[in-house]
Amino acid sequence: MSKLLKGWLSEPLGGGTLTGMPDANEAPSSLTLREVGARIEELRETRGLTQAHVSARLLDRDPPITLHHTQLSRIEHGQRKRFSRELVLAQAILECVEAEPGELGEILALLSSDSPRTSPRPALWRRNSGVLGPMKFEGFLALEQQATRVRTYQPRIVPGLLQTRPYALHVIGRMRPDLRAADVKALVDIRMDRQRRSAESALSDVQALIDEDCLRRALMDEAVLKEQLERLVDESDQPRFTIRILPSTDTIGVHSGVAGGFVLMDFPGHARSVVWLENMVSSGYFDEELYTDRYAAVFTDLWDKALEPEDTRVRLKEIVKEL
Repeated sequence: MSKLLKGWLSEPLGGGTLTGMPDANEAPSSLTLREVGARIEELRETRGLTQAHVSARLLDRDPPITLHHTQLSRIEHGQRKRFSRELVLAQAILECVEAEPGELGEILALLSSDSPRTSPRPALWRRNSGVLGPMKFEGFLALEQQATRVRTYQPRIVPGLLQTRPYALHVIGRMRPDLRAADVKALVDIRMDRQRRSAESALSDVQALIDEDCLRRALMDEAVLKEQLERLVDESDQPRFTIRILPSTDTIGVHSGVAGGFVLMDFPGHARSVVWLENMVSSGYFDEELYTDRYAAVFTDLWDKALEPEDTRVRLKEIVKEL
């Protein structure tokens, strides 16, 4: 099982204390390395081998390979960044953990497709690192660019990928009263750029749950809300967006989503998802199945409680006419 890295979590749905990690601004150096490492660990444990056993088997090969068990631990945890360029070592480890030919070929193919990131950080991120840094949000932006599917639920507000600029200015300004106007504008610029980048990326499936409560006219200027609702109507007709309205708790009662918003991301070639959470002062990700399975179950439960996509579209049009 993959290990928690650079994220934070305590009692994810139970109301415990969330503690920020100082380096959580970074996304995983390679999701592929983490996936490969987890599969090596799973194979080793299935065969009843310790890391020391594998190190000894490597040393007995011809020619011998010296790999301390602590180095193998780093590989299994996805922390050895050069591993994608060490296919001979990878094959030797897989043979030592008695991988079947199909498993060996599949994992090596996954590993060989991985390459270190060569593209620089976008200039907009670099210029605004001061405002992105405290919330550790740059890691989220980097992860989202790699995802093929996103499932998002944000209580009380429209998810960021669907927000208009005036709506984003309104909600960010009120959610972050600690920021200067210039910093709020910078975050809005980043959000609009994020939408553009996601449209040009491999992200082809966005499932968005929207609280009915956030569609109420009392929340903001009527013109801003109307423009936002019209944007939702337009996006609901796009193949990559599936939008559902989640009725208010007055209608469906208290549900698991009241614990807070979250984003689930899926990636090509990876069995595990990543969940991103944020609190008032920080944010981070985790990928342990104990947690991702739980959040996936919560999302499915909320998704089933929500209006069907066509009914959502009809409801949005009705609200627009009422404004």
